Amino acid sequence: MDNATIGLICTVIGAVLGVVGTITGMRKASKENEKDIENKAEKSAECNTRIETKLDYIGKDVKDIKYDIRTHEARMGSIEERVTRVEESAKSAHKRLDGIEREE
Repeated sequence: MDNATIGLICTVIGAVLGVVGTITGMRKASKENEKDIENKAEKSAECNTRIETKLDYIGKDVKDIKYDIRTHEARMGSIEERVTRVEESAKSAHKRLDGIEREE
């Protein structure tokens, strides 16, 4: 074999090894990307679960706050009625005191 044939054979073998190496590297990178995507999906699912749980707690707290507000409104209504009665009673008491003062 002459030098040209040996050079040509080495070139072809080098090209084939380069192509095989490139394909192997691409497959490996593809598998790593799939694993990364799976990991990201799992983390995203965990995060979404946490967010949903927190939203549930917030919803329950809002319901509790609404209930407390309704209770306070009812109490304020009864206090307003009592204050009105006390004012009326004080007004009639003042009239009676005024009447006693005029008599003296």
